[in-house]
Amino acid sequence: MSLKIKFLIFATSWMFFRAIGSAVFLSITILATDSPRSAPPEWIVSLIGDFIVGSMALFLAYYAYKNPTSILWGILLAWNILGIFDLFGAIVLTFIVPYQPLPEIGLNEIGVRTVLSINSLIQISAIIILFNRTTLNYFKVN
Repeated sequence: MSLKIKFLIFATSWMFFRAIGSAVFLSITILATDSPRSAPPEWIVSLIGDFIVGSMALFLAYYAYKNPTSILWGILLAWNILGIFDLFGAIVLTFIVPYQPLPEIGLNEIGVRTVLSINSLIQISAIIILFNRTTLNYFKVN
């Protein structure tokens, strides 16, 4: 298995952390509405998008490792595009409605933007790798 395929599987698996983080912030928002850690209402759609994208990550990574097919390649492409649009929307949202969920550990406005930017770079890299000849051969896309 080539290094590019390994990175693609890593990048896909990495997005699972989006589900974990958004689940924490959605739970705080639902259970403690008066808490300063609660997400503003404008963030709910972005957090739900993160949860959906992140929840699918481990399943997609598993199938990319065990059963690569051209259909899975298309699903990965669509999933990554959906994920990057969600991340770009969240980055824009940090300027419109700042959210500081846990400033004690660095998740202030800058921390949130940094995490979103790193995830965006990982997801953009995955999209680029999907169009590499080695990857296309791995997924049997002809």
